[in-house]
Amino acid sequence: MRAILGRGGDRRTSAAAAARAVPGRMEVRAEAGDDQAELLIYGNIGESWWEDTVTAKSVVDELGDISASTIVVRINSYGGAVSDGVAIYNALRRKASEGATIDVHIDGIAASIASLIAMAGDTITMPDNTLMMLHAPWGFAYGNSAELREYADVLDTFGKAMATSYARKSGRPASEFEALWASGKDYWYTAAEAVDAGLADEAVDAEAPEEAEEDAAASAAALQRLSARAPQHIAAQLDALLHPRDSHATAAAAAHPTPRSPAAAGTTSPAVSGIHEDIDMPNPTRTAAAEPAANPQNAESPIAALQARNAEIRAIATPHLGHPDVRSYYDEVIAGADPEVTADDVSRRILALIGQGREPMNGNAAVAAGDDDRDKKRQAMALAIDSRLGVTRAAGDNPFRGHTMFELSRACAEAAGVNTRGMDRMEIVASSFTHSTSDFPLLLSDVAHKSLKRGYEESPEVFPLFTRPVTLTDFKPTSLAGLGRFSNLDIVPEGSEYKYGTFNESGSPLRLVTYGKMFSITRQAVINDDLNALADVPRKMGQAAKRTLGNAVFSIFTSNPVMSDGKALFHADHNNLVNPGSAISTTTVDGMRVLMATQKDAAGNVVRVPLKFLVVPVGLGGLARTVLESQFEVSGSKNNTTPNIVRNTFEVIEDPRLDAADPAAWYGVADPTFYDGIVVGYLDGRQEPYLESKQGWNVDGTEWKVRLDAAAAAVDHIALAKNPGA
Repeated sequence: MRAILGRGGDRRTSAAAAARAVPGRMEVRAEAGDDQAELLIYGNIGESWWEDTVTAKSVVDELGDISASTIVVRINSYGGAVSDGVAIYNALRRKASEGATIDVHIDGIAASIASLIAMAGDTITMPDNTLMMLHAPWGFAYGNSAELREYADVLDTFGKAMATSYARKSGRPASEFEALWASGKDYWYTAAEAVDAGLADEAVDAEAPEEAEEDAAASAAALQRLSARAPQHIAAQLDALLHPRDSHATAAAAAHPTPRSPAAAGTTSPAVSGIHEDIDMPNPTRTAAAEPAANPQNAESPIAALQARNAEIRAIATPHLGHPDVRSYYDEVIAGADPEVTADDVSRRILALIGQGREPMNGNAAVAAGDDDRDKKRQAMALAIDSRLGVTRAAGDNPFRGHTMFELSRACAEAAGVNTRGMDRMEIVASSFTHSTSDFPLLLSDVAHKSLKRGYEESPEVFPLFTRPVTLTDFKPTSLAGLGRFSNLDIVPEGSEYKYGTFNESGSPLRLVTYGKMFSITRQAVINDDLNALADVPRKMGQAAKRTLGNAVFSIFTSNPVMSDGKALFHADHNNLVNPGSAISTTTVDGMRVLMATQKDAAGNVVRVPLKFLVVPVGLGGLARTVLESQFEVSGSKNNTTPNIVRNTFEVIEDPRLDAADPAAWYGVADPTFYDGIVVGYLDGRQEPYLESKQGWNVDGTEWKVRLDAAAAAVDHIALAKNPGA
């Protein structure tokens, strides 16, 4: 429902805390020393998924604390929920029935249900650059034809109820407004048009008159002070401006100056409040002979300078007048009207006031770009789909909760400006796919990508536990020598040269490969609300991508590839192959530990490689964990009381791929943090599948391509060992 859904915010303070400025969209302020309170309604009306709203409850709570006889309501809102808007309207009218005067000002736009709130005003004032908009309530619905007809009747009932409020204020029959609702159009009014229609009482110039009066009083006060300090011939001209009806006497005083007492210099004229009128309107009683001898511009320049200064100060201060200290300082400067206080002085002072108590910008402060309304709507739609899939809990205030895929496609098409009236369902879905600004393809991509990522992450693969990811920048074969062992450091005698060290070159080359598949979402799938096509398919493809990479890793164990030195990975010359093989026991596991810990490099240096993982077929997993956890030695003897010397010294990893290749063989792997046995390379470090979409060419819908650029390779034989088993 447009009158139910919308954008907005929530700005709240209590009347008792009127001196504080609190960020938000709804605020109540009490003017110091005046029997007046100000209510700001800026933003969306009612609860919404974005949680930045002006709710009926927040307004009623704040109005309950107000005892002022005048409540100034300032509105800038595109509308929102009908129920909240009606409740706010009635709350304001209750304050009116209790004796308060409701004075409404439209500061920007009062649209939809916000225009109904404005009707609560005893007076409604609109600057000439503001707008008001009225229309019938509307919303979203789905169901069978009977349910849709019933919903249309509900909307008509809402419209009749709303018409009574517009009728009360305008004096026009409610039936006229019901006729407007029946057209289904939006009716926009300028300030003058709203006055003509009885929807507002006054259209005023955007320049606030109270500011002009404020400047007039300030200018007059400044003239009094200037008159007290100026030379007598200038003071006489200033007095002429302050007392235009005594201009002949003033001119005479200018021609024959006499001493002026301090008391006389500081006297305040009762005509000060009319100074702008007296200056702007020429005095017909003056004659050329009566004008002061000095240049009239000399007398008018102090006023012009002060007016210019005040205008500049107002421009500087206006954005910050919500800050109580800034407001107090601004009022003091304007009231003081001291020409020696420049706009530059005010600017520096305002910056200092704003900065009080703030963290330094290079300290804890942070700047982040927020999502726009379009992004938020697409996120809300994606969450609505997730809730239907059971991935997340449905949010009660999500406006798209429970919507089918077809309803979401229609919402995207209409948001892109497509008029879907008269279209059949296939045409609506087609427009949501093909319109250049439609968010529907992006929405589907968002959901599909999350499903793909979820499937990849939840896949029960174990290879990340004992491998290390590396980043590759292209598809060329890459030597892994730089990832292996480094030669020992040399003793460098005094004055001798340092020599370059070398890495071992026993690793196999690594070359990225691309794994990929395609899937599609058709228009028929959207109309049929086939969530399986949108969520389950990419999720299973994510699982398949992880599984495919796991196949590549475990094939290194089972295929025993040839390394760069021309020998197989597991080879007697690499001192990492147990011969003859034996079953898993305390003794054989300890033997593999010793074998890895006594490895040597090509120069004969011992390289201590601690055993971290026992990688075994699933069929040997139980025996391996028994050896890991048993208090006593695990061997052929059933009554063994010898302590288990390898207890809790390694971790067990099992995988069914090893059962299929050789159910007896088992392997030792070092900690990849310290020694690279097997690494997995990813293009540009991207460790998850990539999803790319385009408008369907082979199918009537959208096609997605899932790819993963990765490869696995053995780096160093000393980090791996094999026991062929018994």
